[in-house]
Parts: sequence; structure tokens; C-alpha cells
Amino acid sequence: MQNVPPAQPTPAMQEPKTAAEPPARAAVPSDESATAIPSAKSSGDAAAHSISQPLPELPDDLREQAYQTVATARFAIHADGSVDVDLIKPTPNPRLNQLLLEALRKWRFFPAMQAGHPVESRQDIRVHFNVN
Repeated sequence: MQNVPPAQPTPAMQEPKTAAEPPARAAVPSDESATAIPSAKSSGDAAAHSISQPLPELPDDLREQAYQTVATARFAIHADGSVDVDLIKPTPNPRLNQLLLEALRKWRFFPAMQAGHPVESRQDIRVHFNVN
């Protein structure tokens, strides 16, 4: 295991890392975020934050339906940074939801830290599709 400096607390709204060439989309923590640790005030405590956010490549026939669509995903973030994810507010299109879930399962996080140790946490993230 690498020595990684403790993560800084993430802001309530964060800008996503942009993926190469897919349509512009943003993913931000939801106001309904429910993280398993207290606010990151004491030394060694920090909320989980994403380090990889691959988003789905949309086929042409889904682009119009996905335009300005929003879904909310609930991530269970494990201490190793891997995730389990469910759509708690899916889009109206089941095919779009399937593509989105496949991509969200590939997301990786720097885990939440408590007393300097990685811990499991949960985060709700709104995913916006702003198709060009």
C-alpha cells in the first residue's frame, strides 16, 4: 500500500474530471449526500472524493433523450476506493440507465478517512447529461 497524504475536505459542489471526447457532462455531490463520517474538521478526517469518473459514450439514438437529463446515483465507497453503486433517481430511459450504471461502476474514489485510516462511506451524486 502506498503512503498517500490525507485528502483535503471536498467542497459541497465539485467540478468533475473531464473525460476525453465524450459529450460534456458534470457530476456533483447531491444536497442529499449522506456520508458515513463526520465533517472533516479534526486531523486525519476527510470525506471521500472521486479520482476517476468515466462516463458513458452515448449512441446517437440516445443523445436527444439524454439532453439535460439528470440521474442520482448512490455510491457505497469501500476503504480501498472501489464502489458499489445504485441509481436512486434513474432517468426515464432504461437503456440510458443501464449505460450509466455500467460507467458508474468503473468510478474510483480516494476513500473517506477517519483518524488517518480509510473507512467505508456513502455518497449520493447527481449526474447531469449536457449533450453537445
